[in-house]
Amino acid sequence: AHQRILTAMGNLSSCFEGFKPPQRPKGKLALKYFDIAGRAEPIRLVLALGEYNFQDIRLRGEEWGEQEKETCPYRQVPVLYIDGAPMAQTKAVLRYLGRVTQFQGKFLYPSDPYVAAKVDEQMDSFDDLWILLAPTYRIQNQVQKEQARQRLFEEGEARFLIDIFEKTLEKSTNGFVIAEAGFSVADLMFFAFLSMVRSGFVEGLGPKLLSGYPNILKHKEMVAAIPEVQKYYKKQNNAGLPYYEVFLPGY
Repeated sequence: AHQRILTAMGNLSSCFEGFKPPQRPKGKLALKYFDIAGRAEPIRLVLALGEYNFQDIRLRGEEWGEQEKETCPYRQVPVLYIDGAPMAQTKAVLRYLGRVTQFQGKFLYPSDPYVAAKVDEQMDSFDDLWILLAPTYRIQNQVQKEQARQRLFEEGEARFLIDIFEKTLEKSTNGFVIAEAGFSVADLMFFAFLSMVRSGFVEGLGPKLLSGYPNILKHKEMVAAIPEVQKYYKKQNNAGLPYYEVFLPGY
């Protein structure tokens, strides 16, 4: 009986040989996007927090032609290249990098399936925000375009979404978007996308857009105060890139 137990234990241990901690990408990394914050910003932040050595490819408008689109899996950016192999779609890239990247000894994407789903839920909610804003880009009259965007956040569906984001943070026991996950890619998306909305990049929406949401602003300041995040944004501002000021502490 003793021998059978030892044999079984040996078989069990061999089963676990395939379970290794997630490995960081070891190849050459490059992230391709436009010369703005946009959808690539939370990805850039994960790379900064993980202290990856990566090429930050920032395309100018005139560079985004047919030839460039052909290099992207869905004719869209952002695209992360690992030794030249492309990985597309913002949230797919974030989940991958979050699974393999530790910050202060903890992975940025949770291993628990339920907690991971809650992180995904929060990240997916931003798709709804972009869907609401998308029709405003078709408005030709500049004044009407800006007024339409302002109405969305003052009395429209965007306001309800922002209210939900505020309540989510208000209920958090530790200040993070998903308390059980701790600091995660969901926090980076909240920080990056909500900062972008109030950065002036979306014409008609300015830095005071979220002034009535204390928990969102508190969360923004918490992320902005992380030394690695500050270092990243000082570099962008020193480079003279537009719309990055609000990402710094105190804005």
